[in-house]
Amino acid sequence: MSKVNRDDIAREALAMLDEDGLDALSMRRLADRLGVGTMTLYGYFRSKRELLDAAVGAAVEDFDFEEPPAGGVRERFRAYSHAVQHVLERHPALPLLRARQPIVQPSAFRMTERGIGILLDAGFEPAEAARIFRVLFIYKFGSALFGPRDVPPEQHRGVRAALHMLPEDEFRNVTRAADGIAASIGGPEQFDFGLELILDAIEARATLLGGQ
Repeated sequence: MSKVNRDDIAREALAMLDEDGLDALSMRRLADRLGVGTMTLYGYFRSKRELLDAAVGAAVEDFDFEEPPAGGVRERFRAYSHAVQHVLERHPALPLLRARQPIVQPSAFRMTERGIGILLDAGFEPAEAARIFRVLFIYKFGSALFGPRDVPPEQHRGVRAALHMLPEDEFRNVTRAADGIAASIGGPEQFDFGLELILDAIEARATLLGGQ
């Protein structure tokens, strides 16, 4: 690739992040991958941070959320959350990037716009909608960092074995719950379990607002 534009560079940076991880990306390596000089990239992006912002914007272009044909805030937010989860699974570097620096690319707020809109439609005041959305944001990104969707069986077994080896007189509660703790370290069932707990609270709060 000899001729590039800003979108080409952002998309290629995103592909590099997906394939090699956040720490592998550098302006020089990206320039080599694109077949251009490093200074060409600096003609479009003043810094690596600005490039990373653009890569986030490119990732959010993959956000594809279709409103469920019927249902209240619970059904809408469940569908929305799974759409966001799909983006995070497709671009696994995003949660780590967000943990290291704020995301300020305007297009990155497309997902935020839809999520807060669902809460406003449910009757929440803007300030409360923002706080509820923040809870969901932290849950989704935290799950991506600490509760991966694909957990090898041997990892479950290793955690379970380590917990069962703890002295019961010191860790009575942990050893009693060892199997459950091992099962909860990741996977789609754990993500959905946590999401439904949050949706329980949102739905109950929305119902309370409707009764006021």
